[in-house]
Amino acid sequence: MQTDLDPDHLTQEAVAWFLRTPKSQRPRASIVEIREHFPQLGAQGACQVLRLVNLVRSGGANADG
Repeated sequence: MQTDLDPDHLTQEAVAWFLRTPKSQRPRASIVEIREHFPQLGAQGACQVLRLVNLVRSGGANADG
C-alpha cells in the first residue's frame, strides 16, 4: 500500500511535472491538467499529486523523495 511518504512512480512523475511546468502552460484547473497529462491517476490520484505538491512547496517534503 502506498502512502504520502512513499508515492508510486507515476505520482512522483506527476508531482515533478507539475512543479516544473509554469502556470502559464497549465491554464485550466490543476486537477484537469493533471488528469489530462496522467489519465491513469484518476481524480483521487490527481488530488494526491496536489497534496504532495503543496507539501514540497511548504517545505514539508523534499523533491528528491
